[in-house]
Amino acid sequence: SYKASSLGVNIAEYEEQVRVLDVVQQVKISYHNVLKAEHILEVAQQAVDQLKAHRRTVKDFFDQDMIPRNDLLYVEVELANSTKNLLKAENGVEMSKAQFNTALRRHINDPVVLEDVAMMKPFVSSLEECLKIAEENRPEIKEAKLKVKQAGHMVEIARSEYYPTVSALGHFERFGDDPSLKGSDFKDEKGWYVAAVANWNLLEWGKTGNRVQAGKSMRNEADYALSMLKDQINLEVKNAYLDLIDAGKQVEVARKAMVQAEENYRINLEHYREQLVTNTD
Repeated sequence: SYKASSLGVNIAEYEEQVRVLDVVQQVKISYHNVLKAEHILEVAQQAVDQLKAHRRTVKDFFDQDMIPRNDLLYVEVELANSTKNLLKAENGVEMSKAQFNTALRRHINDPVVLEDVAMMKPFVSSLEECLKIAEENRPEIKEAKLKVKQAGHMVEIARSEYYPTVSALGHFERFGDDPSLKGSDFKDEKGWYVAAVANWNLLEWGKTGNRVQAGKSMRNEADYALSMLKDQINLEVKNAYLDLIDAGKQVEVARKAMVQAEENYRINLEHYREQLVTNTD
C-alpha cells in the first residue's frame, strides 16, 4: 500500500508536467498567432494602398474619357472590399493579442509588442529519431507506466489476503498510591505482558480470489491504456513531422510565387498605364 501510494505521488508529478507543457504550447501558439495576424494586417494594408493608387490612375483615365465608367466602379468596389478586409484584419490582431494576454494571465487589454521570429531553420531529425525522443520524454508515457506498476501493487495487496496476518503487542506499567509508584496493598507496583495474535480468514478465499482477478483486470487495463497511448503519441509525432516537412516545402513555394507575383503585378501595372491590358488584368 505504501509503494502504491508513493507511485501515486510520482503520477501526480507527471500530470503536473503535462499541464505545464500544455500551457507552454498554448503560449507558443498564441505568440505565433499574433505575429501571423500582424502580417495579415500588413498584407491587407498593402492591398488597400495599392488599390488606392490604382484608383487614382483609373480616375485619371476616366476623366480623360479613355475608359468606361464601369472600370472606375469596378476599382471602387474592390477598394471597398479591401477596406473591409483591412478592418477584419485589424480586429484579428486585437483578438489574437487578447488571446495571448489570456494565455499569460494578463489583463485582456494590456499592450502586446512581440519580436518577430527569425527565419525558419532546416529540420534535420528523422521520423525515427522523433519517435524515440517522444517515447523517452513524453510525461504521459511515464505516467502510464507508473499506473501499470501501481496496478501490480494492487494485485499484491489483494493476494495478501490469502495469508494470515500476525500482530505482536507488548505492554508495561507501574502502579502506586503515591508519585513513587511503589504499588499498594492491593496491586503490585509493576506489570507487563506480551501477546501475539494470528488471524486467518479461511472462509473468504472465494471473495479474495475475486479481488485478485479484479486487480489483474485493472492491471491489464492499464497495460492496454499504455499501449494505446504509445500508438496515439506515435501518430501525433508522425502527423506533426509530416506537417512540418510539408510546411517547409510550402514556404519555399510561397517565396517563389511571391517573387513571380510581384513581377507580374509590376508588368501589368506598367501595361495598364500604357492601356495595353484591361483593368481586370
